[in-house]
Amino acid sequence: MNHVAIDIGASGGTVFLGEVTQSSFDVREVHRFDNRPVERDGRYVWDVDALVDHIGDGILAADDYADGLDTVGIDTWGLDFGLLADGELLRDPVSYRDPDSTATREQVFEAVGKRRLFDATGITNWNTPNTLWQLHTIAEREPDLLDASDGLLMMPQLLSAKLGGRPAGEVTIASTTQMVDPERRAWATDLLDELSVPTGLLPDLSEPGQSIGAVDDGVVSGLSSTPEIVTPASHDTASAVAGLPLVEDAAFLNTGSWFVLGVERDEPVRTDAAFEQAVSNELGVDGSVRLLKNINGFFLLEECREAWRDAGQPVDYETLLSAAEKAQPRTALVDTDADSFGIDEPMPDQIRDYCRRTDQPLPTGQGGIVRCLLDSLAAKTALELDALAAVVEDSPSRIVLGGGGVRNELFCQLLADATNRPVSTGPVEATAVGNVLTQAVATGTVSDIETGRQLVESAFETTTYEPQAGGEWADAKDRLAALTDASSSEA
Repeated sequence: MNHVAIDIGASGGTVFLGEVTQSSFDVREVHRFDNRPVERDGRYVWDVDALVDHIGDGILAADDYADGLDTVGIDTWGLDFGLLADGELLRDPVSYRDPDSTATREQVFEAVGKRRLFDATGITNWNTPNTLWQLHTIAEREPDLLDASDGLLMMPQLLSAKLGGRPAGEVTIASTTQMVDPERRAWATDLLDELSVPTGLLPDLSEPGQSIGAVDDGVVSGLSSTPEIVTPASHDTASAVAGLPLVEDAAFLNTGSWFVLGVERDEPVRTDAAFEQAVSNELGVDGSVRLLKNINGFFLLEECREAWRDAGQPVDYETLLSAAEKAQPRTALVDTDADSFGIDEPMPDQIRDYCRRTDQPLPTGQGGIVRCLLDSLAAKTALELDALAAVVEDSPSRIVLGGGGVRNELFCQLLADATNRPVSTGPVEATAVGNVLTQAVATGTVSDIETGRQLVESAFETTTYEPQAGGEWADAKDRLAALTDASSSEA
C-alpha cells in the first residue's frame, strides 16, 4: 500500500511516500519546504495557510510517484495548538518560541507546585513552553480569546482538519502538553480544573492509527485517488521512536531541532528519582511510555546557518563540519537549554555573548562555533543519559540514533565518546519511517509495530560508532554541568 507521511518540524517540513508490503518497506522523500515562525502583530506565529499549501503540494508530488495513494498521516513538533470557533481558527497558532508564550509559568508553579504537576502528568519539562503554560498565559492575559473558542486542536490534528479530517485528539501529541495523565492516557482534568483551564475545549483522545476522514478534493485537487487521513503517532518523536530498530538494552536519541533521549517502558515512572532527575513520561505507540529527557538540539546550529546564509557565508554541512573537525575540541561549551538563547538576535552573536558572560574562550569562525555546539550537545546528552540511568533499573548500554544527526559522522563519534557507549544509527528519516509504519499497521498491511521494526531493520543500513576517547570528556561534562546549574539558577 502507498502511504504519505507528512513530517513537519519547527524549522521545515518534508513529505514522504512510503510503499509497504508484508515483506518490504521503502520510504522516499518527494517534497520539502521551510517552516519558521512569522512575526505578526508583535507575536511569532505559524502560518497555517502556507503549511496547508505546502502539504497539498507534497501530496500531489507523492501521487506523481505512486499508482494511487491509500492513506495520509501528519506528525509535527509538540506543544503548539490552534483555538477554533465553529471550525475556524481564531488566530494563527502562537509559536512556543514566542517570548511571551509562557509569561505566567511561575504563577502555575505557585498555584500547584512542580511536584503536583509531575504527579498528575509525569512531565518535568520546566523550561519547555508546554501547552499548559501557554493556555494559562492566554487565560490570564486574553480571557476573551478562550471565551470565544469552542475547540482546541494540536498542530497535527489542526492541519489534518484543514485537509478534510474531522477534529480529533491523539495521545502521543497530547502528552507533550503537560495536561495528560500518562497512566490513564486521558486528560488530567483534576489538575486542569485547579488551574481554571477550560477542559471543554479539549478533544477526545485516541491511540495512533485512527481514520479521521479523507483528503478533501477541494483542498488538494487532481489526485488519482482519495486517500484516507490517518492519525499516526502524531508527535514527531513518538513516530521516530516507532521507526527505530530498538533492542532491549538501548536508549533512543532522536535528533532534530530538539533532541529527545529516552527508553521505552510499559508503564509511566513517577518516582522521587524521576522527579529529582527531571525525567518526563510521554506516550508512545502500542500503549508504551517513553521515559525521556528533552534537549534543545540542532535548533541553535540551524539558527547559526540562517544567520550565515543572510550574511552570504557558506552554510552547507560539508563545509561547516570540515571546519568544525579542524577546530580545537571542547574549548568552549554552552548550555543549549539556557533561556538566553532566542530567535531575536543572530545566533552566532548569542553564542559568543554566552561564552563571554561565562568567562570562556570565544569560538572563532564558523568552525569554532559549530565545534562548540557539537561538543556541547554531546556532553549535554551524556549528562542527561546519566540522569536517565539513575531512574531506570537497567542502565542503557548503547544508543540508537535517529534523525538528522545520523548523517553527521563527527557528531556521532563525539556522542559515542562523551557517553562511553556504542552509538548505532537508525534511519535518517526515522520520524517518516515511524509515521508510515503506524499507517501500515492501521491498514493491516503490517501486523504490529514490532513486526514493522523488523522490516525497518532489514531495509536500512546501520553504522555503529564505538567510543574512542578517554577522560577528557569527564572534565567537559563537569564544566557543562556547572554551566547548566548556573542557567537553572538564573531561570
